[in-house]
Amino acid sequence: MSVWDTYASDYRAREVQAITAATQAGECVSVVGLSGAGKSNLLGFVAHTQSTAGQRFVLVDSNRLPEYSLTAFLRLIRRALGDAQPVAAPDEWETLDGLIEKQLDDPDGALSLLLDLSLLDRSGLMSGEASPALFNNLRALRDAHKFRLTFVTASRRPLPPHNEFAELIHAHTHWLGPLSESDARWNVARFAERKGLRWDDAAAQALIAASRGYPSLLRAACEAYADGASLDVSGLSAHPAVRARVEEFWADNPGDEELLWSGLENLPLLMAGRAPTFDTSHLTAKENLLLGYFLDHPDVVCEKDDLIRAVWPEDKVFERGVRDDSLAQLIRRLREKIEPDPANPRYIHTVPGRGYRFTGGE
Repeated sequence: MSVWDTYASDYRAREVQAITAATQAGECVSVVGLSGAGKSNLLGFVAHTQSTAGQRFVLVDSNRLPEYSLTAFLRLIRRALGDAQPVAAPDEWETLDGLIEKQLDDPDGALSLLLDLSLLDRSGLMSGEASPALFNNLRALRDAHKFRLTFVTASRRPLPPHNEFAELIHAHTHWLGPLSESDARWNVARFAERKGLRWDDAAAQALIAASRGYPSLLRAACEAYADGASLDVSGLSAHPAVRARVEEFWADNPGDEELLWSGLENLPLLMAGRAPTFDTSHLTAKENLLLGYFLDHPDVVCEKDDLIRAVWPEDKVFERGVRDDSLAQLIRRLREKIEPDPANPRYIHTVPGRGYRFTGGE
């Protein structure tokens, strides 16, 4: 029995229906999901549960790439299509085209290649010099087998817009966000079962509410709770499993609009780990130097002398009292420009007798 057979039959029902409906109509689909959205799970589930006699779904998982190159990716597609030991070919695209032609021997059959591009997205292959060759040739393959060959791509960011392939997926781009209530509950129950735990409905609901059912955060919250963390946001956020997932999420620097499209806007469990951003356009040169030093040294006490050396490196002879006064005035001006309430600092905290500590604003 495959692991996919253990999934609920209606797993990601809305997304699966959108993919199958589009591909049955001969259209291509783009699934976009930020870090931890479950893109690989969705494509794997589709590949193993949705293939029929008339429509075959084949998964091409970039996690199995031996190297990040266009040639390696094409050979990975060939392997997924049954070429057990793909070797170098004079023309990789022509060889792939011939293999697809064999797959479509049945005049009534259709083939959908599920291209998990997540790692290619991170490696730069999708936006580098090889990008035009990749997407233009994918378009050519589709045109050669129009309506019988379709592509379903999964990536962390929308595919590059200025190529012919983008035209194929423009009308069928879907952002992958939180799980449905039933999928989230199934995930919690499955985790507890694997760990030999018995969680009541209230605990499951609290875990789903804290993570909003976003796959990677939900799993991390379950790990934290199983390890004894409290079910409130502060308790879950402090656990290493949650911190690791949150840091990984923010490492891709998603913007506010992407958070909105992913259904993650203003999620406390995420926002607690988001580094603050500031409008620096109105800062003076020295205010910028001071803020830059703080950002490079978060959550530690920054000694006055270190701050002074960072901001006034050109000054050799300052009376200690004058230097302290200049720093205090600069701190006051910076607070006025970046603090929501300068009288009650969220970011820059005074440490009496030593200096200042910069925090993320929790």
